[in-house]
Amino acid sequence: MNTDLKKYVAIRYNTATGFMPSQWNGKGRANLDPVWLVERLALFDTYCAPSLEGQSLKDFTVLVGFDSETHENYIRTVCDCAIGIDVRPVLVDAGADYNVAFNAFVQSDTDAEFVSLTRLDSDDALAPSFMERVDFYARREIAKGEVNQQPLYIAFPHGQNFDAATNRYTQHEYPTSAFGTLVEKRSPSMNGVYCDKHTKMAMRFNTVGAASKEAQWCIVIHDNNAANVLRGKTVAEPAFTVGRPGAETETRAAARKEPAQKQMPQASAKASRNAGNFIRFLLGRPMVLRK
Repeated sequence: MNTDLKKYVAIRYNTATGFMPSQWNGKGRANLDPVWLVERLALFDTYCAPSLEGQSLKDFTVLVGFDSETHENYIRTVCDCAIGIDVRPVLVDAGADYNVAFNAFVQSDTDAEFVSLTRLDSDDALAPSFMERVDFYARREIAKGEVNQQPLYIAFPHGQNFDAATNRYTQHEYPTSAFGTLVEKRSPSMNGVYCDKHTKMAMRFNTVGAASKEAQWCIVIHDNNAANVLRGKTVAEPAFTVGRPGAETETRAAARKEPAQKQMPQASAKASRNAGNFIRFLLGRPMVLRK
């Protein structure tokens, strides 16, 4: 049995998905709001990118979906965050289907018989062994012939939360978590991991659960994501830690400061490095990833 497999991680980033940032002045398109984009860059660079760099198995490609009107300097900066990882931008027009765009990119990028796409939010993190587990389950099920006729979904129910404001971790069991992987034969008619809501994927496709008592993902709780609240049981020692060293302390210190009267400092209320990047963004200049 041919087990030729190409693995991808698909991140929507700022495709027009209908989200509503908690910090937004209501002008223009929310997914192109400069304040949101600069704050999201800091989150991606601090939490998501290092978790990709730290994978024990690195033979995967990261697809980052951007609104096609996003400034090219910003796109370049985001794609440079994960050092040593193959990161490719996927441009999606407003109103277009980002799942279709991801699938089309895969068709043109590889001739592998089988592909796996893992969904990941740009402000969250994967455990160091996550992609190694994807590889194990995908190849095992392909070898058994389970992916020949229909796609296979790999569910990862064991995870954790991290509160960026308090440095607190909780254990989080979520059977239909968003951190799933769809394995299927590469074809123009492939489904793609964003073909349905993550809560429905296990009901739509044959599914295997990644057996692990330890957390395999981490949802980062921060104050510019209104949908996130800390869930689960507090743990003294997390399965793995998230964030670049020193970044959390800097963010919390900035968050405690009183907001200034001028409009510009509102862009830096979440992280002290954001004010300079906000100005660089508006001027179309390269932004600073980290100090």
